[in-house]
Amino acid sequence: MKKVLLALAFGACAQAAAAAVDKTSDDIKEGVADVVKRYANAIACPGVRVRPADVLTLVPYKRGERQQARYAVLWTGDPGCIAGPGDEATYIAIATISGGRFVVDPKLSSPLVQFESPVRFVRRVVEYTEDTLVLQGNIYGPQDAHNKPSIPVRFTLQLDDSGHWKMVEKRVLPIGTAGG
Repeated sequence: MKKVLLALAFGACAQAAAAAVDKTSDDIKEGVADVVKRYANAIACPGVRVRPADVLTLVPYKRGERQQARYAVLWTGDPGCIAGPGDEATYIAIATISGGRFVVDPKLSSPLVQFESPVRFVRRVVEYTEDTLVLQGNIYGPQDAHNKPSIPVRFTLQLDDSGHWKMVEKRVLPIGTAGG
């Protein structure tokens, strides 16, 4: 299954948007969003939406250093498209620039890397750095339905040496907190 997902992902990324040297930040985000959308729709049920506003610049593009540029996108879908409705969740894709094009690195992206989120859906990106994501969403209370988690939490994920996003902190927020 992993080999099939990798093959599909590489195929989707082969048609990646061009990453020309003098693109604006908005152009870069559009290109990254496009390639992540292709990747996500290649490995998950069709219909995954990715917007330029979803792109997090972990390492910005600098002239002459494009190989170091790195972007994260949180996307929602059902990888493998085998679990049925109600099994969607938030995943991460890491995009880079290679050969003058935006590409998703499947070895740094879900489902091959762990994205240790305590919530099914990330509702808000609070802040981020190159190796840390502070996110918000809702966890399930004892009486919550499968699609209605009610307890807002803020959690921090940190990139480990293996490329996995591990949870290092989680705290419950007051009920009604925005973005939760």
